[in-house]
Amino acid sequence: MLVQDYKTTKTWEDELSYNRPNMTIQNYVWALQVFCDWSNKTPDELILERLGDISSKSDYLKTLTFKRILDFQNHKKSGTKHTRDMVVKALVSFYHDNSAGIDNVNLDDTRLRLKTSLFTA
Repeated sequence: MLVQDYKTTKTWEDELSYNRPNMTIQNYVWALQVFCDWSNKTPDELILERLGDISSKSDYLKTLTFKRILDFQNHKKSGTKHTRDMVVKALVSFYHDNSAGIDNVNLDDTRLRLKTSLFTA
């Protein structure tokens, strides 16, 4: 499965093309591909799942979206810290540009929440 073949990725790439350099877009698409391959989910499935989280007004820390990102961050084969950070950054952008924002948090807040969850789990 190539993430570029999905509507949500095309929507995201269109938005990115207005304010991001081409190399950033390529890196973000690569990061989304890594995450989708790891989670065995398509980009469209990720968005549908997140929209379900939003419509049920779930506490963000208890959502499938957050748990999946946390699991990726903790997975031994998820790559270097740089790779994990890039994936989170790309996901924040991907969800935001598909009107399914991740609780309107920025990367630092996401990292802090992930670290907090690691120590309380």
